[in-house]
Amino acid sequence: MMKNKVVMFEIPASDFKKAKEFYEAVFDWKVELWGNEGAMALTTPADKDYNPTEPGGINGGFYKRTSKTDQPSCGVETESIDETLKAIEKAGGKIVTPKHPIDEWGFMADFADPEGNVLSLWEKPKK
Repeated sequence: MMKNKVVMFEIPASDFKKAKEFYEAVFDWKVELWGNEGAMALTTPADKDYNPTEPGGINGGFYKRTSKTDQPSCGVETESIDETLKAIEKAGGKIVTPKHPIDEWGFMADFADPEGNVLSLWEKPKK
């Protein structure tokens, strides 16, 4: 089994209700609005914690756009964000957003590769 899979995406949005209407109409996704905090985008069946139950499926969400330069991103799951961030810096990448918790679901961080592409890291909570 391969590790470090792409497991989620994020899309910036200024109006979550409009994003919900668009993505549900065009792609038949289920979008759950979370007030002004964002929205969850279900592109495939999921369990109670929003983990895809369909092999290869990826779900994601919408976050509040803060700049016209905000772009969609994808997230790579890792066993240890701390270790992965060290490897990223050693390989010429940069930390954009340090490791931070996402409620009870896990941790995230953002990094830029040497070309300037920004991606996210995802770490599940240790049980």
